[in-house]
Amino acid sequence: MAIIPNINVTQVDNVPPGSPGVAGKVAVVAEFSKTLTTPISVKSYPEAVKAVTSAQVTTDSPVGDKILNPLFRGGATEVILKDIAPTSTGNPTGAEIVAAATSLEENYDILFIPYDLTDANLTAVKSYINDRFTNSHPVGLVAPCSRESTSDHQTTANIFNDGGLFGLITQQFTVNDTVLSIAESAAYYVGLLTERKVDTSFTMKTLKDVEGVTPELTFAEGDDGYKLVEYGYPIAKCLNRADKNFVIVNSRLPHTITASDGTVIHVDLYMERTINYIINLFQLEDFLGERNNNVSLEAIEQRLARIRHDCVDTLGLVQDIRYSVEKVDRDSVRTNIEEIIFDGVITQINVNVTYDVQ
Repeated sequence: MAIIPNINVTQVDNVPPGSPGVAGKVAVVAEFSKTLTTPISVKSYPEAVKAVTSAQVTTDSPVGDKILNPLFRGGATEVILKDIAPTSTGNPTGAEIVAAATSLEENYDILFIPYDLTDANLTAVKSYINDRFTNSHPVGLVAPCSRESTSDHQTTANIFNDGGLFGLITQQFTVNDTVLSIAESAAYYVGLLTERKVDTSFTMKTLKDVEGVTPELTFAEGDDGYKLVEYGYPIAKCLNRADKNFVIVNSRLPHTITASDGTVIHVDLYMERTINYIINLFQLEDFLGERNNNVSLEAIEQRLARIRHDCVDTLGLVQDIRYSVEKVDRDSVRTNIEEIIFDGVITQINVNVTYDVQ
């Protein structure tokens, strides 16, 4: 059952990369007008244009060139760009995307693919994301997505019912009087993600500078908007037309988990991002090569205790993180993130009103 929340700008400076609680490094795999032999890292739109475009960006430019402006306008400040040369121009396969993605540096947070991929190709990308999670370098995917029917959208969403997704964008945004394509809208959404702390839900939050969306959907039970929210798509709606205020109805994802009370719930975007953030903090590569003794185990425990303090007490990302450290054998140490306890997201407020006439 979909949960439709029923309660009721000026450009701001970007959040500096590396700020506590912010995980905003983006990797883009796309075709650019300039051939790149290796991935490159850029921090601004002018730097990106210089690095990957060979001509003025027009409607005929490769999609990689066209998504740069909305990506940085949305708020991105740290972006890795990987050029891809698919067999079919403008239509890469999942295998080609994965082959390109494997050359990206290990540590990044958001994988942005500006192509409307088939379910088969998305499944290949999901396998790559699963591998990264297994290797303790989780990322979340953002991509444009258009399908013939809501049932097709449901089938696509189900690919990510165990995680790995930050958002499939199905609407076109109008930003500063410019109607963006779905791919450009997805890029803008990525930019918005990068400048917000990982524990920020997008539910009923304003989309900065978005003045319109196409199509506009309705959310009565059974309507397309209701169904897409139920399936875990970040659908936007108008909250105040005079103020051009558009919000994401509900940032819950296709990913489902069983809560401690036995209820099956959809993971909110903030939970997915926070889980990835915490797992990435638990990287302990600098202990590799150390002697496997009590001194090393105590040092690891102290490191994890500091991470817990930062995430729980300082940043307030979660209620608690429960973990343990154990020596498995002479060569191995296991760190167990046993439980991450989240707050829920308010999606309903009941108001009691009493009238009196005297």
